[in-house]
Amino acid sequence: MSRSRKKTPVSTVACCKSQKWDKRICNHTFRRKSKTSVKQGQELPYRTREIVDVWDFSGDGKCYWGFDCKYIEKILRK
Repeated sequence: MSRSRKKTPVSTVACCKSQKWDKRICNHTFRRKSKTSVKQGQELPYRTREIVDVWDFSGDGKCYWGFDCKYIEKILRK
């Protein structure tokens, strides 16, 4: 497995490698808010964006870099 590579050069734009931790916190907050809304008899939130701002995540989304990028070896590494 030491020579395994990604097939497509897609990577995050900002300094973080993934947004997994932010998504976990976001879904945890959404589930907690939903449970408290049911217990209080309020209207349920429809989406996670109603509770947590996506722009507060550590990355800026993903981007396709193309094969002519000078950092292609670093991007394709797992």
